Amino acid sequence: MASTRRLSTLTLGATLALVAIGGFTRGSGSGYGCADRWPLCEDGLLGGLLPRADYHMIVEWTHRWVAAVVGVLAIATAVAAWRRERDRPLVVVPAVAAVGVIGVQAWVGRLVVKGDLDADLVSVHLAISMVVVALLTTVVVTTSRPIRSSERGGPWTGRLFVAAAASLAVLLLGSYVHNLYIGGWPLVGNTLLPDLSNRFVAVHFLHRLVAAVVLVYLGWLVVAARRSGRSRLEQSLVGGATGLYAVNIGLGAAHVFTKVGSSLLVAAHLLLAALVWTMLVAAAIGAAVTRDAAERAERRGRVIAG
Repeated sequence: MASTRRLSTLTLGATLALVAIGGFTRGSGSGYGCADRWPLCEDGLLGGLLPRADYHMIVEWTHRWVAAVVGVLAIATAVAAWRRERDRPLVVVPAVAAVGVIGVQAWVGRLVVKGDLDADLVSVHLAISMVVVALLTTVVVTTSRPIRSSERGGPWTGRLFVAAAASLAVLLLGSYVHNLYIGGWPLVGNTLLPDLSNRFVAVHFLHRLVAAVVLVYLGWLVVAARRSGRSRLEQSLVGGATGLYAVNIGLGAAHVFTKVGSSLLVAAHLLLAALVWTMLVAAAIGAAVTRDAAERAERRGRVIAG
């Protein structure tokens, strides 16, 4: 189990690093650094296996090869899970599924390059990345703790899954319009209700509106976790995710104030969003497979009250 846990943790870390590199690649305008050739670089060294001394080509080449490393690590994780945890489907299934999803992601990445970095495809590519992150997070969590109860779900677990899904929605909405500058913050265009006939303005508006609602919801979860006596780990994950989320709202403001001109800011903004997603998924999966006394007591109280 320790070997699988270490491998899955390493693979998860590499995947999050890849997300940040992908954000930098997009923010720096390097997504087309290797032209429309994939997986090698157009006119690169050694037939495209290595990049030329060109900034954008080096950035895109790095992105692609880190992705290849993540693929190898994911395969190693799946093999370790199959060999050592075959009797634990909550470990094996997500580990094997991650390999398949990474294959789909590579194919979509090729379509992104061939499709001149179409915004819709880029967002789909990022969404698939988050699926990979969720699968690997599941492997990390399920190899780190035993299943203590045959019961699943419950209201608290559901709230955590809602929080994770909401954070993902904010991430993807932001990804769709991240490089389209519209002045004003926190109000889009410095007006309470901008012209929503423009779909990009509408998505910007929706992104900020949902982001604000999710911040309130996460704050409520932090308080609820303490009052209901959730485990220290769950409280740390929810509290940490909320703190990072709040910091990321500040980065979003900085993104607007710099007129979406900083590739490092894009990478940091995306990485923090991915970390929030990771922590909330970890909390939700952990609650789903280790329903503790607090949640059972909550259910019993409702039954008695009813």
